[in-house]
Amino acid sequence: MAITVEARLCCPVCRARLNRQPQGFQCLPCKREYRFVFGILDFRVSLPAGFDAGGDVELARLLSERERELDFPGLLHLYYRHHPEPSESLHKLHLAHLAGEEQQARAALDDLERRRPFARDDAVVEVGCGLGQYTAVAAERVEQAIGVDLSLAFLVLARKRLGGRGAVVAAEAERLPFRDGSAAAVIAADVIEHVADQRRSIEEMGRLLIPGGFLFLSTPNRFSLAPEPHVGLWGIGYLPRRWARRYVRRRRRVAYDVHLLSVFSLGRLLGGEFPGPFRIRIPDLSPRQIELFPAWKRALAGLYRALRQLPVLRNVFYLLGPFFHVLAVKDR
Repeated sequence: MAITVEARLCCPVCRARLNRQPQGFQCLPCKREYRFVFGILDFRVSLPAGFDAGGDVELARLLSERERELDFPGLLHLYYRHHPEPSESLHKLHLAHLAGEEQQARAALDDLERRRPFARDDAVVEVGCGLGQYTAVAAERVEQAIGVDLSLAFLVLARKRLGGRGAVVAAEAERLPFRDGSAAAVIAADVIEHVADQRRSIEEMGRLLIPGGFLFLSTPNRFSLAPEPHVGLWGIGYLPRRWARRYVRRRRRVAYDVHLLSVFSLGRLLGGEFPGPFRIRIPDLSPRQIELFPAWKRALAGLYRALRQLPVLRNVFYLLGPFFHVLAVKDR
């Protein structure tokens, strides 16, 4: 008999089994209750100081009320209408990233399946799922694809993107509400730079995996020569973090709570917290993503794609390339 999503759940604080209640779940040992909010199980325990919980709830409410009548593009348009980007250029940058993400998700899942084919009753968990692109691709291959995010608004969008396949839950990366060894793969695409406690998050992702399970992780390079992808500004990673926050606030009028990693700090993080070997890779760019770049950025992308093929420049790209992919395998 296949293990259900419910059977994989545990209390994110004490990791005890949960008792089903009419409005959600209760942990008897620590007396915590986890309720459904807009049909989404909410396991969040301690929200970050900069997270606008009230605004997120109101936006999630609006999206959930229109979820049935709108298709996914329509619901996404509604999201951006009520949560606009700081600038048109930044909005285009993020839409280009979204356009290429499904191709990247398929490439990543294909790579994992070549190494270890998924069984239909395997679970794949995407941490920080955002709009659910990786979760949706995983749902084509396994019966239990689960998207996890801090934002209820994003989870309503991800649920719409999934179209009835898979599941979504609200939780923190540092406190994942799943039992030990409950996932065959964990995906964290462009997430680790956003979490409050990177070490604890990597430890949690490793805890979820079965022996031989995979962690796929992607993150921008702190010392990339390209513009910082979240805010579209050059040289952010070369500034002290306090100066970077002030600079972004002045230029973009937004808070900047991103903690970028270099190849060295990423290696130290994984080596210290992940229970198994890992490989940091310099990935290709998605052709769909490149199509939506402005002309100057398409030219840079073409140069990057050509130069990354040269073995003599490989170490240079580890230092200065735009982003990293990590494939890690749990062995203990």
